[in-house]
Amino acid sequence: MNSVTLSAYAKINLALDVIGKRADGYHELRMIMQSVSVHDTITLERMPCKGVIFECGNKSIPADDGNLVVRAVKLMLRENDIDGGVKITLEKRIPSMAGMAGGSADGAAALIGADMLFDIKTPQEKLLKLGRSLGADVPFCIVGGTKICEGIGEKMTAIPHIPEYCLVIVKPQISVSTPAAFAKYDRMPSPERGDIDGMAKCLEKNDIDGVCKRLFNALEYASGYDEITEAKNKLLSLGADGALMTGSGSAVFGIFKDKQRAENCCGVLKSCYPFCEVCYPVEKGCEAVSYE
Repeated sequence: MNSVTLSAYAKINLALDVIGKRADGYHELRMIMQSVSVHDTITLERMPCKGVIFECGNKSIPADDGNLVVRAVKLMLRENDIDGGVKITLEKRIPSMAGMAGGSADGAAALIGADMLFDIKTPQEKLLKLGRSLGADVPFCIVGGTKICEGIGEKMTAIPHIPEYCLVIVKPQISVSTPAAFAKYDRMPSPERGDIDGMAKCLEKNDIDGVCKRLFNALEYASGYDEITEAKNKLLSLGADGALMTGSGSAVFGIFKDKQRAENCCGVLKSCYPFCEVCYPVEKGCEAVSYE
């Protein structure tokens, strides 16, 4: 194979509960994560020379080892003693610092793409282990779909059924630092808790109303940003059946049972937010869309 192009899908958190703080400083989480159709596109091409070259139209993204995609490809080459070179081209659509795992999705796609490019056939268990070494969300982004995620996000349990619904995702101008979001949560005297098991049962029963009633994000309650509350209220006023901030923010999604209402909502809010899209649940974290 000379080149492969993959779609790297974003994620949302239908539920995010903080169980406690671990001795290593990380937070123990329990979440329901869902892959969505908003995606970046990443192309990996073999080069005759050694090394990794990264190109992206978004110049704010680093082209060195500060980039998860570059690290992922180098890791795969190193693990398999491959001397060949790789050129990476990334087309960004997933907004940064939004709680949608854009960087992790790209890293996951880079691992899978490098595996395909050099015909390595890495077992999934090893691929997930490599993903964990890159970041907590990378294992989920490798497999995608609908999962209960525990630990720091790396322990995954599949939920077999995905209700059919549309989403409108908006990102306010503000960007939220994940460490700052958890620090705010840690200062809360009596944080609320989510009903993860109840939501999982609703998902299995295709009960979208039950899902909307149980939308929960512990970090949203801690955030205190008026922009988050305003985005939720706008989505709800334009017909969303439920709305929630995803991850540590600042993206907010609304769930719509009716596609036309979702499209109408997006049409109204596109002028209000730098990112606003209609999307859908998907059952993969990333997938190859072309290769040669």
